[in-house]
Amino acid sequence: MTNRIGHEALHWTPRARVDKYEQAGVDFVIRKSGILRPVAAELEAFGVRPYETIEDTGNLLTTAGLTRLMSLLNGAGGQAMTNTSTRLGVGNGSGTAAVGDTDLSAAAGSANRWFQIMDSTFPSVSAGVLTAKATFATGDGNFAWNEWGLDIGTPTVTSGNTVNATLFNHKTSAALGTKASGSWALTVTVTIT
Repeated sequence: MTNRIGHEALHWTPRARVDKYEQAGVDFVIRKSGILRPVAAELEAFGVRPYETIEDTGNLLTTAGLTRLMSLLNGAGGQAMTNTSTRLGVGNGSGTAAVGDTDLSAAAGSANRWFQIMDSTFPSVSAGVLTAKATFATGDGNFAWNEWGLDIGTPTVTSGNTVNATLFNHKTSAALGTKASGSWALTVTVTIT
């Protein structure tokens, strides 16, 4: 009799989508609504549509991200992804992402990286899919978007150019475009099957 040892595999499937809105549309919404930094949902509510959408698939779960996941699963503590603790970061760094990454590749504190707080109601989970979304306004993230990742900080984070406590995942060689003006909305979904 042969003893077979079976195994199950989990599949980590992240996807990124960037919806790009022209500055004229953003200015229109600001004039009409008085909202100084309209997010994607507010732009869409006023009929402003993206002039371009780019999608990218794949990235890696960092060691710190996996540790956070397992700690939360085990009840060992740690900050969960919430609307006030999670940000999406982009940078113009190059190189290859590695599981040991704790930050984006773009130089820390430089003008070539930006972490944006979540739009309201994000991150969210539905049918086992995590969705994170952040809108980068006119002055945020104006450089080549070559990399991206989620970070998790303290219960209340702000937008800025330094990573918070945990870089959850990281993707390099993304080629999402070069932002110079307007608002770009980055939506990331993560499916584990």
